[in-house]
Amino acid sequence: MTDIKAETILKEIQSYINEEVSHIDALVYYAEKNDIELYLIGEIIRRSPVLKSKVREDAERLNLLEKTVRLPI
Repeated sequence: MTDIKAETILKEIQSYINEEVSHIDALVYYAEKNDIELYLIGEIIRRSPVLKSKVREDAERLNLLEKTVRLPI
């Protein structure tokens, strides 16, 4: 397996993401398409603040995690 970087994954999954497809779904699809074990994707997410943040936001929106308090922008 080649060295997979979070930036590479993020660039590829951006085309999949829309109102109906979350980052979580896109990451699962990416893993299946590229024959990558999900635990490896999990390790990449844990090391990438950007991917980790996007997955967390999706999980909160889907009520999989409690919502965190954020400052208004």
